[in-house]
Amino acid sequence: MAIGFVYILLNPAFPRQIKIGRSRGESNKRAKELSRQTGVPHDFIVIYDEMVSDAEEVERLMHDKFADSRVHRNKEFFFATPKDAIKALQELAARFPVKADAPALHLDLTDYLSTRFSAYFDPQITNVSLVQLPDICYLEITRLTAKRKPVTIREPLPLSGIESPRIPTVAALEANATKLKSLNEYDWIMISNLFSGDVAQNIANEWERPGGPVEQLRARLGNKPDSPKG
Repeated sequence: MAIGFVYILLNPAFPRQIKIGRSRGESNKRAKELSRQTGVPHDFIVIYDEMVSDAEEVERLMHDKFADSRVHRNKEFFFATPKDAIKALQELAARFPVKADAPALHLDLTDYLSTRFSAYFDPQITNVSLVQLPDICYLEITRLTAKRKPVTIREPLPLSGIESPRIPTVAALEANATKLKSLNEYDWIMISNLFSGDVAQNIANEWERPGGPVEQLRARLGNKPDSPKG
């Protein structure tokens, strides 16, 4: 039994199908890996995920629930609506919560991020913490809604090299924080919703413009496929 994320993916090219899978905190990375396949005309999108105390069991229960709608017995794709899948995952997540007393370490990154990315940082964010739990490390982001109500979400970290020991350690937490602090604004829009949609799009436009940093990097690498940072 291990803590992890169970996710639901959707691809606009196959609007009647969803993918249900699990990861140790890399839902977005898995979506990107699937999107790299040449036979896939559009990128996969993480439409929902939940962190649960037993990701393997929750994934199995989800697959059992939608077994009659499975596209192929060896694949994790199902003919199911996002609404039905999300509802089912929410109900299962309530049965497999991560216990409040689970050993955890926290590191507040709010001041660092708001200063380092002052031109981009979402002013509605009141707190960003790096959290280390057994077998998993993730971001905890608190935002104010339009009604000024704080809402906290957990975001997996789709980065290679993230340390997730069975017993959380300060050393692992600090190593992961150091890795995050090496990222630039373009890296952040690839792994997180730290910046608002419009701001993230502006960052992407600047970095991906003709002759911009991404094109320059590809030229230096000899047009090799992008690899995950880290």
